[in-house]
Amino acid sequence: MNRWVFTFLFAAISNLQAQTDEESVGRAGAAQVLGGAPLVASIPNQQYVNLVGNAVARHSGVNYKWHIGVIKSDAINAFAMPGGFILLSKGLLKGLDSEDELAFVLSHEVAHVVRKHHYQVVQRQRLAEQAAKGLQSVTQDNDTAKLAQASGQIYARGLDKSAEFEADRLGVELMTRAGYDPAAALNVLEKLQRYKGDDPRAELLFSTHPSPMERMDQLLQVGIDRLPRPSDSSARDQRFKLFQRSL
Repeated sequence: MNRWVFTFLFAAISNLQAQTDEESVGRAGAAQVLGGAPLVASIPNQQYVNLVGNAVARHSGVNYKWHIGVIKSDAINAFAMPGGFILLSKGLLKGLDSEDELAFVLSHEVAHVVRKHHYQVVQRQRLAEQAAKGLQSVTQDNDTAKLAQASGQIYARGLDKSAEFEADRLGVELMTRAGYDPAAALNVLEKLQRYKGDDPRAELLFSTHPSPMERMDQLLQVGIDRLPRPSDSSARDQRFKLFQRSL
């Protein structure tokens, strides 16, 4: 295992360093995903997705330490964990055509983290447990197994539609600020629509997200077609093709 992959794994599962509760939840969720699908063992590939991810995340106004990784999975999916952990499947990335499309995927996941969508679900689950069982203060519940279980339940059930639509809207805003083409968001959703009903690799994605057509309609309603578009994408398209060929 190369050093970069080891470092990411250590960051995902280690509880030795001081961390916020949000980071604890994210680390547990990342460890759970990595237990079923290990990281792609390529330093350049992992560095590239972190480069693009941080490019959009720096416009979010929050200061997370982002850990972004590509996992060995043919599934069409991506995972955002609280505290700045994002995992992208190899299957999803191989279906994209440009860095701008990658920027939308990443900015959507960044938006989930920034808006604390998954973390809020975990907090609500904790409060429900406290009410039902009369346990001690929720702030003292740091059991990794419980955090992992809660994360698993979120990804199996999915977020509500409003959270996904918000992540799309904020994601498009972030990628546009970073200089990417907002129209790439529609391109990604059109690609996802082609998988609907025909490809088992996207089964989990469609069970936890609104339909791509609904998501496109929402973005068109808020005026995505009126956002500024960059004039030249040749340089980033070239580096994306190099990245994709090496997956």
